[in-house]
Amino acid sequence: MTDLRGHAVVSLLRDGDIRRVWAVGLFAGVGRWLEMLVAGIYAFDVTGSPMLVALLILLRMAPFALFGPLVGALADRLPPRLLLAVGLSCVSAVSGTVLMFFLLEIDAYWVVALACFVAGLIWCSDMPLRRRLLGDIAGSDRLAAVMGIDSATGNGTRMLGPLIGGGLYAWLGAGGAFGLAAVLFATSALLIAGLRRPADNPVATAAAQGLLRQMREALQLALRDREILAILSVTVIFNIWGFPFVSMIPVIGADELTLTPELIGVLASLEGAGALTGALTIAFLARPLAFRWLYVGGTACYMIMAFVVGSLGSAVPVALAIFCVGLAGACFGTMQSTLIYATAPDGMRGRMFGLIVLAIGTGLIGFANIGLMGELFGASTAVRIVAAEGLIPLVIVAVLWARYRRATG
Repeated sequence: MTDLRGHAVVSLLRDGDIRRVWAVGLFAGVGRWLEMLVAGIYAFDVTGSPMLVALLILLRMAPFALFGPLVGALADRLPPRLLLAVGLSCVSAVSGTVLMFFLLEIDAYWVVALACFVAGLIWCSDMPLRRRLLGDIAGSDRLAAVMGIDSATGNGTRMLGPLIGGGLYAWLGAGGAFGLAAVLFATSALLIAGLRRPADNPVATAAAQGLLRQMREALQLALRDREILAILSVTVIFNIWGFPFVSMIPVIGADELTLTPELIGVLASLEGAGALTGALTIAFLARPLAFRWLYVGGTACYMIMAFVVGSLGSAVPVALAIFCVGLAGACFGTMQSTLIYATAPDGMRGRMFGLIVLAIGTGLIGFANIGLMGELFGASTAVRIVAAEGLIPLVIVAVLWARYRRATG
């Protein structure tokens, strides 16, 4: 990503369409992470169950597993701009409806659960649609720069969203937070609809192929190509044994550290602050030869630091450890999109991103696992168990990937 220092960044910032797509990631990301924290605090307030808190994120992740390949195939057939605009409009309407339910005092766990599922439908389109659109508009010479900037922005929203969400929950309740999310999603839909030019579709014949055939071709390529298979495997490991950690932050904050909603928001935002710091550092210092090791090593460090969080018992050490979790997560998140876009053949990038979304969808297993562990043993113990479990398959994949790369030179 060394071109972040040169003319690539300047040209990206001058490109109105790039700025629009980037802003969509900013506003929608803040809305997404805001809703995720608020839903978790609300669920624990009304149910007192770590399992039901984790279930909300499980519902948010379900569309990744159910529709990931389909969204990826559609991204190679239909204009990503159109699909994004429609999706963001729908999720804005749903968040606005949740606000109305809360204003009418019809708030209930099932209302928030349904909103989480619909929000997940739009979230699973971000990678094959919005990030694919960024790469297509930027072009190969500015790919690393645009992915680095977007990844840093996404990590920044993981800091801003919880900060804003915790404050809004304390001030206006869950309804106010969903109302702001509705505005952010609506703004994003207007921005994406106003793109001056669509990205070129690299394969004009894609629309003539059946969706099932396209998805089958993508899966066959992933099974043949050891690089793509390794990237997908690390994504699966991270989402089963790494990412579910975030669902336990509200529970640890409320139940074990007895923090207020505002402080829980600050605690959760530190993961995003660490991720933002890490993404910016990687963007300016990382070299292409280090991309794969950053990807695997960052995932390993994420799990190790999550284990540390589960071993601490006071707010300040937990906060510092969560910041370090974010630093490690930046290595995974920044490299994931860059590696898959660079490795995928022209004309199949949408479908490869769709497979990444499917791999992310395996987080369903992870959130169910950590929720059950939290119900049985408490949130901190659950975090330690899940993190330790994940290091085993990660080491196996890392060794096999390294052997393959040595064998192929």
